[in-house]
Amino acid sequence: MKKIFPNDPVEKRIGYQALFDFEDAFEAIEFGIKYGFTCVELNQTNPSFFPENYSAIQRKRIRDYEFPILLHAPEGLSLFNLHKKALNGTLKRLCEIINFGTDINAKTVTLHLGSTFLISVDGKMIYIHEIIPQQYETTLKYALIELAEYSKDRVPVCIENTAGFRYEISHKVLEELLDTQNLWLTWDIAHTNRIEDKGKVLEEKFFLKYLNKVKEVHLHDNHGGWDEHGIPGTGTVDFNHYFEILKEVNPYFIIEVRPKERAIKSLEAIKKLLF
Repeated sequence: MKKIFPNDPVEKRIGYQALFDFEDAFEAIEFGIKYGFTCVELNQTNPSFFPENYSAIQRKRIRDYEFPILLHAPEGLSLFNLHKKALNGTLKRLCEIINFGTDINAKTVTLHLGSTFLISVDGKMIYIHEIIPQQYETTLKYALIELAEYSKDRVPVCIENTAGFRYEISHKVLEELLDTQNLWLTWDIAHTNRIEDKGKVLEEKFFLKYLNKVKEVHLHDNHGGWDEHGIPGTGTVDFNHYFEILKEVNPYFIIEVRPKERAIKSLEAIKKLLF
């Protein structure tokens, strides 16, 4: 049997992301157990997984499964907001999700940094953060430090490589904070696969530099164009290349395809690659 991770029971850390296929967390956990997954990530975009829908008793029920849970913060929230009251509202919601994760013994909370917006200047469309970079850099740094401080002794917060993650100001802030703050990374390798050659090299270099900060990896496939979220093996992602890199760390691997039937097929494909 081939073993890319010879000294590490990676098969105990392969899960899937539950989004709109489930009515509650319990159904998502039961699905994972039934089909041989060993963890599940609950995407908080689905109201069925909102923290306010789970009482203290229900949170204990989730813990009692002793089935590893990861959380994904809602899509659409952004840390690039110069309006302090609005930004603090976003941070408050993320802290509620961190609390939920702590109550259910979640392994991670993954979040997107969000994005800014385009504005017309002299007949060209330019992202607003490129016009006033210092203000957005300061805002992002403030937001990440707040989350890092709040998550201490709670569930780790992981930043995913998508959207505003690739802004120059984002890399500047992350490189300043990752070495000193309680912040971590989720590496979506299919997102890296979509970048042009030079950009791909730079993103891989970033993750190699902070490999010890990678707590979670998202697995899906594409052909380098759009974000297809295909079954592994149906696109151009070089999974063996990334698995060779990731054998140095101990992340959770989350299959991110939809609907749930495709997650079952994806698990079979990933096992063939790993074992």
